[in-house]
Order: sequence, then C-alpha cells, then structure tokens
Amino acid sequence: MRKLLMTGLIFLRLATTALAQDFLYGEETKGLKVRISDDTDMTIRIRLQPRFDMGDLVKSEDGNSYESETDIYLRRIRLEFGGQLVQNLKYSLIFEADKNGKMASSGSPTNEVKIQYASMDYKFNDLFNIRFGKAKLPYSRVSLTSSSKQLIVERPVSTEAAKKLFDDYYQAHLVLHGKASEGLFAYNLAVADGWEPNSTIYTGTTVHKSGLLYLARVEVSPPGWIEKNQSDSHLGKGQHLTIGANYAAQNGIEYKGNTNEEDRTLTGFDISGHWNAITGQVEYNAWKVESTDSTRNTEPQGWYAQAGYFIVGPNIEPVIRYEVYDQDSNSDDKQEKTTTLGANWYEMGHSFKVGVNWAHTEYDTNASGYLASDDKKDVYQVQAQLCF
Repeated sequence: MRKLLMTGLIFLRLATTALAQDFLYGEETKGLKVRISDDTDMTIRIRLQPRFDMGDLVKSEDGNSYESETDIYLRRIRLEFGGQLVQNLKYSLIFEADKNGKMASSGSPTNEVKIQYASMDYKFNDLFNIRFGKAKLPYSRVSLTSSSKQLIVERPVSTEAAKKLFDDYYQAHLVLHGKASEGLFAYNLAVADGWEPNSTIYTGTTVHKSGLLYLARVEVSPPGWIEKNQSDSHLGKGQHLTIGANYAAQNGIEYKGNTNEEDRTLTGFDISGHWNAITGQVEYNAWKVESTDSTRNTEPQGWYAQAGYFIVGPNIEPVIRYEVYDQDSNSDDKQEKTTTLGANWYEMGHSFKVGVNWAHTEYDTNASGYLASDDKKDVYQVQAQLCF
C-alpha cells in the first residue's frame, strides 16, 4: 500500500513540475490580463488538478464488500475567462472537462468539455448588484468556495448531496446581491427554474410542471474581521470571522402520468474563520422532500467541522475534518460518518500545491454504502493543483 501511495505522489509531483516549469516560484499567479480599452479587459486562467486515488474505490463482483483499486486522472481541467465588458459590467465564462480519465466503476467520468459558468454581473453600487447567467446557486459555504481554495481534497458528503436537491447546482438564475458597511453584511436573493418540466427526478418519472426556485443567503462579520476573498485556507495571513445562513425552496413540483406533487426546502447555517495560521469552519444543512407519495418523503441532514494550521517556512498545513451525514433523519440507522486527516504543501500559494488525505468512512446498517460484509471503507487521495 505504501508503494502504491508513493507511486501516486511521484506521479503528481512529476506531472505538475513538468507542466509548471517557469511558473513554480514566486507569488501566487493571477492569470494573464489583457487590456482591450479603458473600460474593457479580459483575464485568462488555466487550472489543472492531477489526482491519484487508492483504497476502497469499487465493490466486489458479488457487491458484498469493497475492493482496493487505484485511479489516476485529471480531477479538474478549467479554462477561465473573466473581466470587465464595459464600465460596471463584469463577465465570467468558464469551461470544464472534470474527471477526465476517471474509471467509470468509481464514478461517472466526464470526458467532454462543458460550460460551467456563463454570467454577467452589473454593479449599481456596493449594496445593489444584479447577476444573471449560469453559476453556483447561493447556498452552502463550502460549496460556494472555489475548489481551487479548498482545505480538504474533497468537499463533505452531505454538502455534495445537498447540491443535487434542486437538479443542477450550476444553473441559470437571476440574483440580487451586495454588501453593506464594507462587508460587515452581505446578501444574495435569487430565483431560478430548479427542476424544470421534462426533467427526471425519479427513474421513469418526469416533471410535468413546477414552481420557481427561490433562494436567499446572508453573511455577517464583526468589524476588523471581514473576509476579503472567500477561501478555506488563507495561508497564515490576516483574519476573518463570518456567520452565514441560507434558505431555498421550490414548491408545486408535479409529475406526468400521476397526481403526485412535492415541495422541496433547504436550510443551512455556517461559521467560518481564520486568525493568522489557524483556519476552521463548521456547517450544517438540512433539507426536506414532502410528497403526496409518502414513500418519497425524506429529511436528510448533515454537518461537518474542519480545521487547518499553516506552518510558515515549509509551507505545510496539517488538516482535519469530521462529518456526519444522515441520509434520512426520519429513518433509523442511516448515517455515514467520515474522518479525514491530511496535509497540504504550498510551493506557490494556491497556484501550485499538493494535498494528501486519508478518508475513513463508517456506515450504519441502513445507510447507502453499507455492504453485507463491509460497514466501512478507507480512501487515500493525493491531488496537485496548478494555476497559471
């Protein structure tokens, strides 16, 4: 097992070193900025995340236990364009080809290019801004934070599940957003389609019609503790303390061929902060599916707590996270609990770094993931990141 893990580390080190070349040393990169006119510019960035996974990635042929496997692939490939189109009007266009080369048995590979972001944002003033287009829906602190600045290689299981509640987490929506008192208070008020007609939520069942999806998120910080740029890790610089809360709801989802109808709601709360080298955050999310078909009523919920400590000099950051995801709080024994330990090494801030994680998950007897001969699994993850 150690030889396999070392193989992954060596692969990622060689891959990122070969790609980085002259970009390795110095300050964190900001991309290539092209000035078109006084009011128009474009910044171009490329982001790559080579990835090595090892451990209980697949099920045995009889489906009763987990089997050890390895996988080397590109977790994220991003080509990013952004900047100012005219005065006060910003734009963002991001292409992604994530999970390129990932083995199908451990998750759906994406060997195609997609548009991940395509939006425009007009600023009236600090308090009132309007953004329209495809982007992340405004809920979940850890999900809203860019994957380029994650503390842990993978996001928590519960927040990843919550992202699927209203179909695609990246979808077209209209949002009014802004901040007051230089960031002591910030808000997002959004409306989107959520689940649309002809969408498939359940196998063999498509949506006939539905109401709009409404979302709201607010954040508050005390004076002197405002977060300048949202991140899971600030690399030993500055301080921030932010309390956030969000709510989302889509009602009146009806299906073709029957009279069933359901409503979906989500609530969340989070606290994030850092003080010089110490960083941490806690987040809780709960959501509910209320259907006239009682077999589809569920109330999942989950929480996590994570922390890291940045050591100046070697630029190493030990990290830890504990999370609990209850797949349905209305049922017994449906929890999965994951402990993640690891470390990040930064050679050029978030522009060039390597993260190593060990994730240990235990499943209750009625939880998805529990197998007849296995109630736990261990996965070792090594991921590098190069941005230029």
